[in-house]
Amino acid sequence: MVASELTASAIAMRSTPVSGDESGSSLPKPLAPLQNLAATSQSPYIRDQAKSLVSWQLFNDEAIERSRKENKLIFLHIGYKACHFCRLMSLETFSNLESASILNESFIPVIVDRDERPDLEAIYMNYVQAVNNSGGFPLNVFLTPNLEPVFGGTYWFGPAGRRHLNDDSTDEPPASLTIFRKVRDIWSDQEARCRKEATDVVGQLKEFAAEGTLGTVATLGKRGIMASSALGPAGWGAPTPGHTSAVQEKNTTVSEELDLDQLEEAYTHIAGTFDPVFGGFGLAPKYLTPPKLAFLLGLSRLPRAVQDVVGEAECRHATNIALDTLRHIRDGALHDHIGGTGFSRCSVTADWSIPNFEKLVTDNAQLLSLYITAWEEGGGSETAEFFDVVIELVEYLTTSPIALPGGAFATSEAADSCYKQGETDKHEGAYYVWTRREFDSVLDEIDSHMSPILAAYWNINKDGNVEEKNDPNDDFINQNIVWVKTPIEQFSNHVSTPVDKIREYIEQGRTALRRRREQERVRPELDDKVVAGWNGLVISALAKAASALKALRPEQSSKCRSAAERAAIYVKEKLWDSNEKTLYRVWSGGRGQVAFADDYAYLIQGLLDLLELTGNQEYREFANALQQTQISLFYDADGAFFTTQMHSPHTILRLKDGMDTSLPSTNAVSASNLFRLASLLPDSDFATKARQTINAFEVEVVQHPWLFPGLLRGVVTARLGS
Repeated sequence: MVASELTASAIAMRSTPVSGDESGSSLPKPLAPLQNLAATSQSPYIRDQAKSLVSWQLFNDEAIERSRKENKLIFLHIGYKACHFCRLMSLETFSNLESASILNESFIPVIVDRDERPDLEAIYMNYVQAVNNSGGFPLNVFLTPNLEPVFGGTYWFGPAGRRHLNDDSTDEPPASLTIFRKVRDIWSDQEARCRKEATDVVGQLKEFAAEGTLGTVATLGKRGIMASSALGPAGWGAPTPGHTSAVQEKNTTVSEELDLDQLEEAYTHIAGTFDPVFGGFGLAPKYLTPPKLAFLLGLSRLPRAVQDVVGEAECRHATNIALDTLRHIRDGALHDHIGGTGFSRCSVTADWSIPNFEKLVTDNAQLLSLYITAWEEGGGSETAEFFDVVIELVEYLTTSPIALPGGAFATSEAADSCYKQGETDKHEGAYYVWTRREFDSVLDEIDSHMSPILAAYWNINKDGNVEEKNDPNDDFINQNIVWVKTPIEQFSNHVSTPVDKIREYIEQGRTALRRRREQERVRPELDDKVVAGWNGLVISALAKAASALKALRPEQSSKCRSAAERAAIYVKEKLWDSNEKTLYRVWSGGRGQVAFADDYAYLIQGLLDLLELTGNQEYREFANALQQTQISLFYDADGAFFTTQMHSPHTILRLKDGMDTSLPSTNAVSASNLFRLASLLPDSDFATKARQTINAFEVEVVQHPWLFPGLLRGVVTARLGS
């Protein structure tokens, strides 16, 4: 019997009780009732649950020990503040008396902010993806007292939530109450079975991790490739046993199996998934995929030897694929065309017309880097394509609310908000959508000719522009999401209006609509906690922007440099313990969780980019100190970096990530950092460790190179030295 059988049993609402007491012991006497501890957390997301009916516990020794003493399953809920469905589940399920009672009486409910504990997210998301072949947030998993998963899933609607589903849907998520009752009963009647299956599942996860295939399996027990998804941290694994001899012998060369040919194979596969109509890759939902776009944009900039292998025409096509995708992202609904407040994280539809509205600083930092490269491809002038997007993203990242008063950068903006000041009922995308009537009323005050032209340009319709098939719950009736369907030159011909006049209308219309929005609406809530690694990504992007804009826009270049340097100082002062040589991941009114390997990687990258920009050797010294600590805490003697420290609390797997997802992989960035530091500190062994890191993923990269574009860039550096 495998774990998937328990999954099927829970959803099918059937159980076969067995006779006798399988637990082997009687239930202990219950302890005092649980108290909601959410208010004691530093996480803004968790603190939002302070008044919840659920008696939330924090993920710590006390909660786990209580689970053991009472012999109860842990209900682990992992979410984050910007997430629409996390808020929805809180509203529908955790605010329901019956649901809360079951969780409080039959389980130990534990809440985790995924931004604080990406290690837990990685472990349990891989489990949920493996057994369900899908993932997402919120992430809900039932764990034994040994932290082994019994059953899990994502959003489950609550007693008041069925309205959020299409009655004709054949792929509805199950009801939370049904699941709570079923899992409670199965644990009560068949504890031994639950424990055995959970242990077996963890064994399989460890096996996949050891083989480097965790995150690529379609289902537990089946060997196959899972479709890449930005929703979950796919691609976490450890080096394949038996192929680390080159590392163990301290060989300073990259494996012969890793060569430039893998770049050609990666390009061919990625190009094969490209959507020639709408840009992007694959079907809906569509994600920004910055590492993939960076790989495609970078091919033509690599040494001639790479182009000889991949092909000149192929490298040009790779650039065009990336540019076309960036155009569709720019013109689509993920882009805030009115306020210029960045980009949302993904599109529900293939044509980029319906975003999920939450905005992450990590996405926007990476997009800034991409649009700088795309702008430079077009000549890098003020009239070149994408220049306006670069300036807009610079402004978004360097001003409030993303730029915090102390100098650091916030984490995210929520998907949900209120339509009007004074309202309390939140709706997804409320800050960004418009009825045609309100749209016209704002613009007609300026020029009666403006509204019909801009309505056509931005696809604003009387009955709304969200098709019924994409709005099964009637969330967007009569509402319009602003996006550009037709390029402005082509649109100019359609409406027989000069391009310059349309641009004039666009600027006037944006100003008026933005003013109305800021006066009457409520901006989505900000998650203002500071994450070290994510600040590193913003520092990196702003350093590149400062360099790229220096000649054309010295004032904005200086603004970028100042913001990046202030953030570096903030992180060093607030999150770096120079005495203990320890980096902390989170600042939220104080130091929180210690840093993970990715925090070190992204921050070192940002510091090295600042060093290139400024020449200030203090950044080299700080980067070197961080690199030494990252190696001492996370580096494996067999090559590559684990995501967690050796004795990281309450983790059942110690993983290595090599595959790029919505973020570049820790090991790809770390290998790049090591090569860069080696050129600055020639007496170090950093270059050796960089090559060992790449070698550690040899088998996986050879088998599926398109999943490892970041590490492939490291192969180029190792082979060609650039």
